[in-house]
Amino acid sequence: MSRPPQSSASSPPHLTSHPPFIPLPCALATPRRGQGGRMSGTTKFDGLLTRLGTGRWNMLCFAAVGYWNMHLASNTLSGAYVAPVMKHTCRPPSSGYTLMTTTVTPEGANQTTEDHCHYLVNSTEGGGFDEVPCDAWDYDNATYIFTLTSQFDLVCSSEYLRATYQSLYMFGTLFGAPINGLISDRFGRKSTLTLGVLTYFSLAMASCWLPTLTAVLGFRFLLGFLHPTIMQTGYILALEMCEPRYRSMLGIMLSLPWALGTMAWGGAAYLIRDWRWLQLVVNIPSLFLFPALWFLDESPRWLIVHGEFDKAKEVLARASKWNRVTLPPQDELDHLMCVIQREARVGQKAQRTEDQAQDGDGGYKKKAWKIVLRLLILFRTPRLRLITMVLSVKFFLVSLIFYGISLNAVNYSADPFLYMVLSGLVEVPAYTLTAPIVAKLGRKLPSIVYYFVSGAVILAVAFIPSDNQWVVMVLALTGRMCISAAYQVLYLYSVELLPTEVRLQGLGSATIVSRVGSMISPFVTELLGPVYPSAPSILFGVGAFIACLATLPLWETLGHTLPDTITDLEERGGRRQSPAVKDAQEDEETEMAKLRA
Repeated sequence: MSRPPQSSASSPPHLTSHPPFIPLPCALATPRRGQGGRMSGTTKFDGLLTRLGTGRWNMLCFAAVGYWNMHLASNTLSGAYVAPVMKHTCRPPSSGYTLMTTTVTPEGANQTTEDHCHYLVNSTEGGGFDEVPCDAWDYDNATYIFTLTSQFDLVCSSEYLRATYQSLYMFGTLFGAPINGLISDRFGRKSTLTLGVLTYFSLAMASCWLPTLTAVLGFRFLLGFLHPTIMQTGYILALEMCEPRYRSMLGIMLSLPWALGTMAWGGAAYLIRDWRWLQLVVNIPSLFLFPALWFLDESPRWLIVHGEFDKAKEVLARASKWNRVTLPPQDELDHLMCVIQREARVGQKAQRTEDQAQDGDGGYKKKAWKIVLRLLILFRTPRLRLITMVLSVKFFLVSLIFYGISLNAVNYSADPFLYMVLSGLVEVPAYTLTAPIVAKLGRKLPSIVYYFVSGAVILAVAFIPSDNQWVVMVLALTGRMCISAAYQVLYLYSVELLPTEVRLQGLGSATIVSRVGSMISPFVTELLGPVYPSAPSILFGVGAFIACLATLPLWETLGHTLPDTITDLEERGGRRQSPAVKDAQEDEETEMAKLRA
């Protein structure tokens, strides 16, 4: 996550996220010079990181965070195997009868179907039969042996609870991200990450043995709530320990484990068909790196900004020892820390002064009104209003489509386990190839192509006969790869379109809208899909085309300076950058990756 460009390691604006986001070349946090041409505290700290280099000290953090990120995938997408669609038949009591319905097909043949949600009993009034809702079922265990669906009978009138199971995780991240941000800024990155890792995976394993569905759903919300403490805080900690030249590689290093985790999730589910043991087995490996929490250091930048110079010196000394380099002289190091802290506190003081001036003595009502005004400012001028509306539509649709394709294995493949493995596999090129593509072709054209291809292939799925399963799966996976790539570009494009003055508000509102899309997506696939199998594909395909059309009014941002104010945006739009500024931005290309988690 990132604040408006102040520093490459500044605290994030506590947003939520979706699929792993690979940092792409952008200018979110270009190192700026202060008055008189002096380099800012951010640039000085980057110079210190460069001097520390990359060695065992950094790699321990990168490896640990990437490893834990890998295990988040199975819990995020657990609905696919923990609460899947299962074939079932009503099991009437001894006094009941199976309800059969006969219809005439368009060809004139009789077709008999069995009602799986009702059965017949002898009527107590005037003979005949009464239709009674079923309360017991037999399940087809050919694909899944034991799931939440069969354990708690999540079928018929309770079918919506399967979608609720998946949606609650997304709902939890909506609340967890801002609170995690506050805790991370207040108590430190390592403390927050340690709390998150220990609590998250303990709850994930404990959820295997919960006796009631209410408890399972409650734990599901808590897992979503804790999700950002690992994804978001872990990435920030790694970023604040990484020298600038390797930040683009760091983004890929920390995001590819998500794709690997998705593939491993499909493989584990194939081998273990009981949801309790599956949930336990995929989370036990997270324990292997618990000892790494003891060896991880706090972010030296966070320590410096908060005035804990002695602890910062200990961390830097250990880093220099592990990486086999030498630190600057003591007096120079003290001066560096003072400059870094002063720069950070000047910005914090200015923000507090602005907030106090706006709040006055109005209390909570005025603070609430201020929040409303901050959101309304996004609609104040024509160009800003266009950006806000387009980004809201695109974030909602892309999130809806991404999770919809991920969770719709029932309609997109005859083998849900193979589908999940291949889904993770196609994300690898989506993450790794997008960065050079947008660096060469810009942001707008790749976005349009990704949306168009994704919409075309997903919409085609709706009109392909169901017996062509391999064709359907290939098209669905192509759509997933394109929408994953589009997600990466969308974050970058948003950062570069929004003025610094309202970037935080704009990204925050867009992320909330995207979370709504991810919460709705399970209901589309789990409730609408079984009734109208082609409906999700039509909805996702049309949604991708709408996102494609919504991109057309926007302008290209590659090679243009970022607008600092709303006036700047309205009066000059984008201007070409100087080569010096462009080179500086390349060193900061991963800063906007803080927008996720």
